Amino acid sequence: MSNFIADWLDDRTGLRTSLRSLEEEALPAGARWRYVFGSVLASIFMIQAFSGLMMMTAYSASSSTAWGSVYYIEKVMWMGWFIRGLHHFGAQTVMVLLLFHFLQVLFAAAYRAPREVNWWLGLALMAIVLAFSHTGYQLPWDQKGYWATKVVTNIMGGAPILGPYIKTAVVGGSEYGNQTVTRFYGLHVGVLPVLMFICLFAHVALCRRHGLKPPRRFDANAPKATYWPDQTFLNLMATTVVLGVMVALILYEGGAPLDAPADPSSSDYPARPEWFFRFLFQMLKHFPGKYEWVGSIAIPGAIMLTMALLPLLDKVLPSRVLHFFACSLIFGLAGGAGYLTLESFVEDARTPSFHEARVKADASRDRALFLAAHPAYGVPPEGASYLMRLDPLTRGRAVLEAKCLGCHQMGGQGAGEVSAPDLKDFGTRAWVRGLLEKPDADAYYGKTPECDGMVDWKRTTKLDAKQLDDVSDFVASFAKIPADMNVDEWLNSPGVAEHPGNELFQKDCGKCHAIDGYTEGGVRDSPNLFAWGSPQWTSRMIRKPHADDRYGYLAEKQRMPALGSDALTDNDLKMIVRYLANDYLSPEQTPTAVATSPPAKP
Repeated sequence: MSNFIADWLDDRTGLRTSLRSLEEEALPAGARWRYVFGSVLASIFMIQAFSGLMMMTAYSASSSTAWGSVYYIEKVMWMGWFIRGLHHFGAQTVMVLLLFHFLQVLFAAAYRAPREVNWWLGLALMAIVLAFSHTGYQLPWDQKGYWATKVVTNIMGGAPILGPYIKTAVVGGSEYGNQTVTRFYGLHVGVLPVLMFICLFAHVALCRRHGLKPPRRFDANAPKATYWPDQTFLNLMATTVVLGVMVALILYEGGAPLDAPADPSSSDYPARPEWFFRFLFQMLKHFPGKYEWVGSIAIPGAIMLTMALLPLLDKVLPSRVLHFFACSLIFGLAGGAGYLTLESFVEDARTPSFHEARVKADASRDRALFLAAHPAYGVPPEGASYLMRLDPLTRGRAVLEAKCLGCHQMGGQGAGEVSAPDLKDFGTRAWVRGLLEKPDADAYYGKTPECDGMVDWKRTTKLDAKQLDDVSDFVASFAKIPADMNVDEWLNSPGVAEHPGNELFQKDCGKCHAIDGYTEGGVRDSPNLFAWGSPQWTSRMIRKPHADDRYGYLAEKQRMPALGSDALTDNDLKMIVRYLANDYLSPEQTPTAVATSPPAKP
């Protein structure tokens, strides 16, 4: 029965006959390790196809969902980290094997007749593999993929004549976004696999037709060998070793890396390509500005054209001279590429600004992964870009640095000449106590002589240390006053009237600071401190520092610049306020001990 089925399948498909032909395929020079690269490459291609297909079941191709779906694959899906790691390190393995296979074929002069077409198919496959790599690491839509894509497409756009049109077609317009992701995804899983299958099928078919090219010199009296089982055994051994190395890398790294979600505003991101493209990245530095296309397009294009012409040149030039020239050229280029790669890594290692940017990018990555994993946060339904945009620690700090730290400092750190108080712990008891103890310190009003009221108060006050502590406790409690509570409601709240700092505040602070229905003020112009340190007080201070209940009494040139909605969005304002109040999730907090406010909504 089994023979009947086997005969029937062979009659219908020719499978057994094809397999039997491997046993009859003679290898004049015997089985050799140099022949394994092509078969190992084909095996890794199959692994790439399998792992890519597995990820397609969970990946969502859009600028808002790509990062979240890759995070799901990496951190949630069963064995997703291993499958993605297999795909990631498989792509790098392909590049290494491709180089060795190319060198082996070139060294064997397998571009000569009758293998010219197979040589050209090999070059086409090389171009397709490079395209796979470029389109693949953009798909997570993380910082690395976004900025790498921008670099590559800008290089495309710099090509003469057709460059801008090609860039527009690939990007999907003038802006990088949803169309960019979908077009790269379509190329990666649709167009390129079809081209790969066609070229690879033809490449293998021609290889079978012409056989493996034997070395120029070999022992003709050596025992005869066939593709099966002699060469097949070596191929399987090499594939097993390569696969073992890939698995070891996956286990060592814990999967594939995932950077923070793409942020077009982070222009200081240290964008670098994968290690196997580092030489090209470094070479572009030698062709700056309008000559960039020479290093990125002209030189690589000239090399590929030279390689494509080898079969034709072999017919008009002395074969040995041409072969020596071709091998010398490629080995020279390989040495140059290695030097440029090393130069790139050494240059980064010696550049402090790169290290600073890398540390910042790594911190952003760790923060994004922490927030995405936390049950109180997770990836927002609006998209992964909001993960960091709605995080006070990330967005609030960034906006504060950009908008406020030209005059203020944060924990002694600032970007300009200090002319305003330090905002570290603003709204807390510690900040108030420090102010009452030494208002002329640089961290408070030492750099703002126009706000010398507290300095004058310090010279005349009779409050002792214990009383200053009570006042500090009382003023710090203002930050907890709800936005919808008025003065009368606050005064009638439990713990206010009997607070030991209440009477002291009225007598000492209330002389200057007027709070309607509570203190009269009037001795000196001063801001209204009702709900001081609360989100509503701080927000109004940022939006309208010139208001009568803030610092409107100061001369216009002495006031803090107002940040209206045109200079600061409502979300960014909320992020600054929450960052100043330390109202954000920190790694030390457990899922039940989260920040007092829920994640902000855009």
